Amino acid sequence: VWMAAALIIVYLVFGILGGDLIDLNIFSVAFFFVQVNELVWEGWVWMLFTAMFLHANLVHLAGNVFFLLIFGTSLEEQVSRTRWLVTYFASGLAGNLVFLFIGPLLDEPPIALGASGAVYGLLGAAGGLKGALLVILFAGLNIFAGGGVLAHVGGLLVGLTLRQWGDNLASLVGLGPSRSEELSDSAQSIES
Repeated sequence: VWMAAALIIVYLVFGILGGDLIDLNIFSVAFFFVQVNELVWEGWVWMLFTAMFLHANLVHLAGNVFFLLIFGTSLEEQVSRTRWLVTYFASGLAGNLVFLFIGPLLDEPPIALGASGAVYGLLGAAGGLKGALLVILFAGLNIFAGGGVLAHVGGLLVGLTLRQWGDNLASLVGLGPSRSEELSDSAQSIES
């Protein structure tokens, strides 16, 4: 819920600064924070991160927040807060990197923004391959109010990877057990 609130607050701030709360004016102050591939290649790498917090318009924001609340809440019940954040940001970054590297090969527009790569990562981590396939089958790969299929795929692949091998990866970097393991351990200690 708090990440959804952060996305809404960022949208409102940039909407007010840009003078339009319906459609974000990406050529105003927001331009320095959306992912402009040419500028990323020139060293503006922060755009790969900041673009995850910006949305083109209210419909784009609403779609991402809606699915963030569904998949994010589901994942919150399964993993620790740290693992949730790692999943969110790793998936969003992966989606933006896929867009950076493959987008030009497919003649994609050179500008991207939105949290959908991160949200697809939450979907993959929370629902696994079966859950992701069901959502894609019924709603399509492009369900979050606009383009970004490359970011969706990149984020989803990272989310699925973290679901499958997250415990091993977490132990390698010292993030500890998953939320479900913590709950299982708590239940066992109560029964004892």
